[in-house]
Amino acid sequence: MRVFGRWSSVALLAVTAVFFILPTPCHADSYQVIPLISGSVFFSPYRITGMTASGAVIVSFNPGAGGCPPQSSCFITLVDGQQVGPISLTAPTEDNGTPCAPNLSNGAAFISALCNNGHEVDQTGIDEPGGLPVQIFTGPDPIADFFADGTLLDLNSSGDFVYEVAGFKVGQPFEDYEAIDLTSDVPEPASLFLLGTGLLGGFGAMRRRFF
Repeated sequence: MRVFGRWSSVALLAVTAVFFILPTPCHADSYQVIPLISGSVFFSPYRITGMTASGAVIVSFNPGAGGCPPQSSCFITLVDGQQVGPISLTAPTEDNGTPCAPNLSNGAAFISALCNNGHEVDQTGIDEPGGLPVQIFTGPDPIADFFADGTLLDLNSSGDFVYEVAGFKVGQPFEDYEAIDLTSDVPEPASLFLLGTGLLGGFGAMRRRFF
């Protein structure tokens, strides 16, 4: 019985160590929102064309605008809303996600969704004057989380995405934003398992005391 008790204690300690080394991930959706560009919906000389895997936002300028040659478009990249590097005639490699079926359970009318590397952002509502506002939901949690009113543009493999809040009338301004995904896997000890091992340890101590 002593040998069995010693080996059972060793086994319990080993399993407990495994649970600490390989903790269960706990997800918490959080984002940092950074203003990017704004202007007139129909007359802007620039537009966001995509994102990179590192989170840089790619902005395209019309020919002749923003220092571009008259014959071709050019590109800049924004990091934390600020231009990084010179104007380029070649667009950086884009990481914009792919269309997918949304994981919605809120009853909203589906417009579109983007998925990328396990991340999902959905766009719902009615995109027309006088209709419901276009809304953005993040997922793919069991229940999609409402993020903001706006139009989804791009989603990269890190979970960062770009969206636009725009008016519907000619001359009404638009504002583009980047939402940087700050979500990380937070180690969460297996509380029930630890409670169970504590009860087993207490039972073992009582057993040795009385028997």
